Amino acid sequence: MSLSLVKIIEDVFVKEDVRVKKLFSKYLDLLFKWHDINNIVSSSDKDYVIRREIYDSYQLNNYLTGNSYSDIGTGGGIPGVIISILNPDKKVILIDRKSTFIDFLMLAKADLGLNNIEVIHKDVLKLPLRLNTDTVILKNFSNKIISKMNFENKFIYLMRLIKQSKQVSKAYMLTGSPVLELSEECFREFNVSTYVIQSPFFETNRIVAEVKFENTIDS
Repeated sequence: MSLSLVKIIEDVFVKEDVRVKKLFSKYLDLLFKWHDINNIVSSSDKDYVIRREIYDSYQLNNYLTGNSYSDIGTGGGIPGVIISILNPDKKVILIDRKSTFIDFLMLAKADLGLNNIEVIHKDVLKLPLRLNTDTVILKNFSNKIISKMNFENKFIYLMRLIKQSKQVSKAYMLTGSPVLELSEECFREFNVSTYVIQSPFFETNRIVAEVKFENTIDS
């Protein structure tokens, strides 16, 4: 592991304990090594990925409620792996349709000893979808079925899909400013609340959209 990577993690996550910083370091070291061959994150710029993608996912944890999480379209595990490290007592299910991501996630789970993670190889847009966690998280979710939709139509499509799983009571989307422009009808239908993640590293901020469903969690 490079000294520069360790230093960035120490600077960005200065308030975290040794366990968390050690696991973040191991995860990111593995992630960037796989990215060099398989292109599994948004950028090869380690500093950018940590200060934008990882830090924002780290802040997302402050808004989550629930005892179990499904990260749909998790890709390389952002934000799901970060959430699992911060919540070792909570179940985190990582779901993706691409074998490259699944292979990486299985290796990361074993290498980091994250026993609270379950990895599932599935295209969530192919029914039936049955999520057995009380909370869903998603970030940068994309698929050819919804790729040409505008943001609001994508949002509605995904939330109606998630709502079909009756155990799910909340969903959290880590996204950008377009979520603030959703129609009043959309806000009402999904009981949407939004929270701004104030970034100390960038001028633009990410948004957390919290959706509350009327579903009743199975006992």
